[in-house]
Amino acid sequence: MLRLDRSREGKRPIVDLSQIDLREDITYDERLIQIMDLKVKVLRNKEIPSVLVKWQHHGDEELTWELESYMRKHFPYLF
Repeated sequence: MLRLDRSREGKRPIVDLSQIDLREDITYDERLIQIMDLKVKVLRNKEIPSVLVKWQHHGDEELTWELESYMRKHFPYLF
């Protein structure tokens, strides 16, 4: 088990490395689990659709907003 002590104040997440496929350069692929929400940001002349994404190996407090076009291109099975 690896403890990431300084990642967040007061919380100590524990990462089980046996569940993560690490490469030789100590990187791994993030896997998308679920799209939680959809939002369109409106600028003056432009609309930017984005999706709220839940990733594998991350908790519910670490959801991220990603561009919908990127997610459709790389994860079409979720749409």
